[in-house]
Amino acid sequence: MPATLLVDAVGSCIAIDLSALSPEDADAVREAWADAPAPDGAQPVQTITPLIADRVDMLSALSQQVTLAAIEAARGRAWMLHAAGVATPDGQVVVLVGPSGRGKTTASRALGAVYGYVSDETIAIDADGRVWPYRKPLSVIEDPAAPKTQLAPSAVGLKPLPDADLRVAAIVLLDRDPEHPEEPEVEVADLGDALEDLVSQTSFLHHQTAGLRFIAGLAEATGGIRIVRYREAATLPALIPALAQEAGPIVVPEPGVKARGDSDVSGVQEGPEGPNLPRFSRAVAEDEVALTDPDRIAVLTIVHEQGHVTVLGGIAPAVWRAADHATLAALVAAAVDAYGEPDGVDAGPAVLMAVGQLMDAGLLTSDEPRLARREDVAWVDSGERIVALALSPEEDQTLAQPAALTGSAALIWEWLEEPVALTQLIARTLELAGADAADEVPAQVEAFVADLTASRLVETL
Repeated sequence: MPATLLVDAVGSCIAIDLSALSPEDADAVREAWADAPAPDGAQPVQTITPLIADRVDMLSALSQQVTLAAIEAARGRAWMLHAAGVATPDGQVVVLVGPSGRGKTTASRALGAVYGYVSDETIAIDADGRVWPYRKPLSVIEDPAAPKTQLAPSAVGLKPLPDADLRVAAIVLLDRDPEHPEEPEVEVADLGDALEDLVSQTSFLHHQTAGLRFIAGLAEATGGIRIVRYREAATLPALIPALAQEAGPIVVPEPGVKARGDSDVSGVQEGPEGPNLPRFSRAVAEDEVALTDPDRIAVLTIVHEQGHVTVLGGIAPAVWRAADHATLAALVAAAVDAYGEPDGVDAGPAVLMAVGQLMDAGLLTSDEPRLARREDVAWVDSGERIVALALSPEEDQTLAQPAALTGSAALIWEWLEEPVALTQLIARTLELAGADAADEVPAQVEAFVADLTASRLVETL
């Protein structure tokens, strides 16, 4: 028999090199992967060599090896969800999403016994809505005292794929609750609320062109992201016909803001200029999409090499749109222009706090210098106060006096552990003090930071 087995994994052909395995182990691999044959003529994008180990361990590790290779091969080509899925006879696929513990695997087994089984691991969705299956072996407990067995889906009674092109029909967030009534419930989720769950279950979203906007376009085409709340997986098959309605064309929306340098905030005046006036700009984002009712913007950034989505609400969308080398006065004017002047309240403090929060989240930048504690400072925190002392003498060789910091001063000292802008310090202090203190806080914080700098406790970077 051939020493290489070609399997289909989310649209990629992966070769499994069987040459180093015993005939019995090679047969076990073929049997486990019997439901994932590569199409005729497919060329492998990667070859996997199984580990030389106990058969159970080898088969388990091989499933992970193939999965990682397939996800890597599909990087940037499709939206890859850690999800399950089933298909109706005409190829309409209902994709089931949920973190561990939400019942995704159990639901896929119950549904796969009735409908075409697509995957319980990873599903790839192309830009035009085509779905690529992944019928890898399933980990099955045959003996509670023994390790899990790797079995082909058909070996446990799951249905084959339909003889039709697979197309996405619905994206479903599963919410299993043992206390839920017997009848499951389906509702359309707010996209802003659903994005965090979807992005957390996505691989390499930031490598996909307009990944966040693609999700928004797909949600629109399929009638919205659905939430299914249920008690038992056995009640789910009856929901599939209503969920598996043919989707419309996927239209990727345009970005919700213009590129930096192209902003046009009509009717907004810059306000007084000054040589030291900080200006604020949007940080570079991988993607963003406008959400409506209410007005919000979802922004995709990279955090620790992983895609991270932040949904901006309140006045933050207006601030984000206007932040194109804009002064604080311009951002205040943009917020008022978008949402109106709040009754009897100055909009300035609210915008300042929003700016600080966006800077803390890495979504806004400013041209201000950064402030941080000096390295040549000794300090001790007694719990009631912080005492800090500059260890380097002044030019006249005199040592500074220790500084005792309490209350908000101690908090500012803690915030200065990492480089931070003066605007962020003011905004954080204002959040603690309340908007009523907006007239005093900026000058007080600026003066305090100036004293720390003069005492050689803080430096400008």
